[in-house]
Amino acid sequence: MRRLALLVLVLGSLASAKGVVAQECTGCHTSKRTEPQTRFANGLGRWTDSQCFGCHAEINDVAVKRQKREPDPRYFAIPVREDKLAHLAKTPLAYMNAPELLEHPGQKVPRISSRGLAAFLKRPSTLSQKEGSRAPRMMAYPSLQSGDVKDVAALLSVRLPAREAPAAKLTASERKDADTLWKARCASCHAGDKPLSGRDGVSLGLYTPEWTYEYCREQPPYARADRQMPEVPLSLDEARLLHRLFDEMRVEKERELDARVTRLAMKDAAMPGAVPPTMLAYLWGPFFRDATCVHCHATSPRAASAFTADAEGLKTYLKKKSGEEYWRRLETRALEAEHGLVAAKPGMPMAGMELPVELRRLIARWVVDGCKDTEGKTWCRR
Repeated sequence: MRRLALLVLVLGSLASAKGVVAQECTGCHTSKRTEPQTRFANGLGRWTDSQCFGCHAEINDVAVKRQKREPDPRYFAIPVREDKLAHLAKTPLAYMNAPELLEHPGQKVPRISSRGLAAFLKRPSTLSQKEGSRAPRMMAYPSLQSGDVKDVAALLSVRLPAREAPAAKLTASERKDADTLWKARCASCHAGDKPLSGRDGVSLGLYTPEWTYEYCREQPPYARADRQMPEVPLSLDEARLLHRLFDEMRVEKERELDARVTRLAMKDAAMPGAVPPTMLAYLWGPFFRDATCVHCHATSPRAASAFTADAEGLKTYLKKKSGEEYWRRLETRALEAEHGLVAAKPGMPMAGMELPVELRRLIARWVVDGCKDTEGKTWCRR
């Protein structure tokens, strides 16, 4: 019996260890996203690090009520400054646009492509227009495994295609036809830095060509009252050709972004002059919260294993990696915002907005000067 119990325990632990990527999706894309583990006496939820949507939704709600002068006992437990709460009343915290349902009820064909989902999870692209930034608001999983894709699909009730045509490079004539089709039928709404629809060709690669064909015909269940996309004449073969174009668009834009990341030069970006002592104290303390580092690097095991968001964690990171790597990840996020696509080595803050350029330039100067702490000791690895 003891051996049997031990076997059950081992198998149970293996089962719980499976699907780490899928587990991180639970707090944003399932019905459990609004369910706190427990409640404080004043009604504020006790949220885990994976329950981003629910925690942010509750803070946003308190901010709105505070702005309306409505009494709310949760206000006293919210770890947010008064001026920040006033800002949140008009500009809510992130994750509120995370869809709970990824499938359209009644659809006949699978909507999401296995290959497209894998590409999106590895390097998310912008799926909707955001005011002020195009930085994708989605966690990236650069080390994604094939099993992770299946776990995510199962968790979110996504019906992946039983078979998919392998990726095939377009010939010169096919590329010309695909480009012509794109410009004639799609570009007016899906092209440009901020496409009218919120989805460019890279993002459209998430879906299957069969679903695109059905959706463009504006047939039930797609002909909803809130639908904004007009009916577009498109054959199934044309849809398949377009999706091969979307695959190539992603490859081309990934290469373009990664090339820009490679060309980043810290000394060129560094602001002139020395970093003020008050700013040194800021970089070793309040910065971790203001830059949202603590949201992942003080709670999530995956993020905290790479970098712990406190002074000691920063020292360890600077010695193990380098100050230039620290700056480069922050600067990469700004490039991701320009491209609407995550880099091969994701920028920081992941799933958040890029830091202001002035702050990034100051951090570059701080690194060039040796990553000094408030006592003047340098921590950058040479």
